Amino acid sequence: MTLRLTADMLAAGYDFLRTTAPFSRWRLPEADELGFHVVRDDKLSADFGVEAGIPFIRVSEGCNGHTQTVLASLAHEMIHLRQYLTGDRELHGPRFKRMAARVCAAHGFDPKIF
Repeated sequence: MTLRLTADMLAAGYDFLRTTAPFSRWRLPEADELGFHVVRDDKLSADFGVEAGIPFIRVSEGCNGHTQTVLASLAHEMIHLRQYLTGDRELHGPRFKRMAARVCAAHGFDPKIF
């Protein structure tokens, strides 16, 4: 059985991760300052964007059916949120990879699929 995702679940997962290292040192906004959306795209795991000045994270139910994958996808997009907030536009460049390595080490996510 897979999770039936909701925007509230994504916001709660975001808030949980936000309280843990390394996210807790990044001064990320609270969940109520972001938009969270569930999509059903089998080709998209998750993505980050900004619409009308409000950052949002979308997570696909088609690719994320278990708690671990949902949290890993949220964590990945939280790095992109940090990049956006700090003006880093490299997406998956060296700084992203360094942050991802810290996140994966702290949370046990597989860096090969992160």
